[in-house]
Amino acid sequence: MNPREVAERLHENERKVLQALSGGGTATTEELSRLTRLARDAVEKASDWAATKGVVSFKEEVSQFFSLTDEGSVYADSGLPEQNLRKLLVHGPHEIAKLKQTFQNLNIALAWMRRNGWADIQNGVIQLTEEGKIVGDSSVEQVLRALNKPTPQSGEAFTEDEMTVLEQLVKRKLVTKQEETERSVAITDFGRQVLPELESAKSANVITQLTPEMLVNKSWREASFQRYDVTLPAPSLNPGKRHFISQVIDYIRRFWVELGFKEMKGEYLELSFWNFDALYQPQDHPARDLADTFYMKTPHSGHLPDSKMMEQVKETHENGWTTGSLGWRYSWDPEVAARNCLRTHTTSLSVNQIAKLTPDDLPAKFFSCGRVFRNETIDWNHLAEFYQTDGIVIGEGVTFRNMKGYLKAYMEGLGVEKFRFRPGYFPYTEMSMEAEVWIEERGEWMELFGAGMFRPEVVKPLIGIDVPVLAWGPGFDRLVMQSYKVNTIKELYTNDVGLLRRAKLWME
Repeated sequence: MNPREVAERLHENERKVLQALSGGGTATTEELSRLTRLARDAVEKASDWAATKGVVSFKEEVSQFFSLTDEGSVYADSGLPEQNLRKLLVHGPHEIAKLKQTFQNLNIALAWMRRNGWADIQNGVIQLTEEGKIVGDSSVEQVLRALNKPTPQSGEAFTEDEMTVLEQLVKRKLVTKQEETERSVAITDFGRQVLPELESAKSANVITQLTPEMLVNKSWREASFQRYDVTLPAPSLNPGKRHFISQVIDYIRRFWVELGFKEMKGEYLELSFWNFDALYQPQDHPARDLADTFYMKTPHSGHLPDSKMMEQVKETHENGWTTGSLGWRYSWDPEVAARNCLRTHTTSLSVNQIAKLTPDDLPAKFFSCGRVFRNETIDWNHLAEFYQTDGIVIGEGVTFRNMKGYLKAYMEGLGVEKFRFRPGYFPYTEMSMEAEVWIEERGEWMELFGAGMFRPEVVKPLIGIDVPVLAWGPGFDRLVMQSYKVNTIKELYTNDVGLLRRAKLWME
């Protein structure tokens, strides 16, 4: 960009700063404030923007000044407590009990003498160590004397070792530290080429905002309009915002509520009865093993539901009860069903909700959103805990096609572009399907969740009638990974500041 183009793009305040530097070439922002009659912050802002255009350089220097506190002044005159006590002990050991009556600031002196290794205390008697006997005036006292002046002393007057001592004295509240920042602006060689362009009549009268008066008197004809360079760097702003996982949870809740669903809630600790047995999972099913489930040591067991429902579930497992099934053909054990575990899916909330309904409550729609826990092998897309959002639709006339419609809208709402449904198998649903999403970076399909229609062996023992129930249990962590371009599921929960700052707001 040539000097004329830059001159036309300079803001009015940038022009004033550049013209003020035409004489000396360098000035502080305080001096520029007087020369331009602009506030100091306006000068600094204009200088900062002018620096991005290459017409000035903007530097900042921080100076430190130190001065004694009232306590520090006392010690500078009368000596540090630890030094005064050390000098007293040169003549021999002393009893601490007697020193308490005569020695001022004894506790401070004792603390620093022990920290410096100058004294030993045994049986209430304090005496100098070999190191304490040979110590002379310390650097601490030298620094205190150097500061014992009416005006603050610049940090430039002290060596690197003395600056370390000063920081220690600041912590002891014997010295205060003040920092003064001086910002200076210097015109660059390119800025000197731009200066003559500012002198032309057209460049000297630049309109930054068009007013009605300018339109009436037509003064705009003799001026030029402020040009703005949208390619210039802008400061990065990091406003506070909710974690994107929390934003997604809120969106999911609104999504299902707006479709007429009611939310189901429950505890992380769950009975095996609701987590497995009510879902018609046999008690010897591999998914119940310690390899997959976190069982509780304390409390080991809980209270099973009413005897009628428990008996219906028991008979369904053993012989099919009145569901038309043969059951699993084993002896159902209530003690196994009473075991406590961390819920492995929020589907336990779904069967719990069905058990609370009566035929008069139908049709009904419910959803849940919460954490679940599984003893998984941790890899790029598995954790021991993750979020799941279950849903059920119960009532006569609901179909498998209805469920595909719900889930298609759900995934599209979460920003998934390429997904598919394929047949699947689960012990408690028939028909069943699984949803998968395409991972472009890995060139493979990733399983998202399972869905299906609850079998009569699940529904009838709980509500007393055989009625269609659509059920699904999608985890959304993997969907969020897709949306935020996160490669491993652990990154969602490591609270990496860079990722949190870059993460877009979840838009509905």
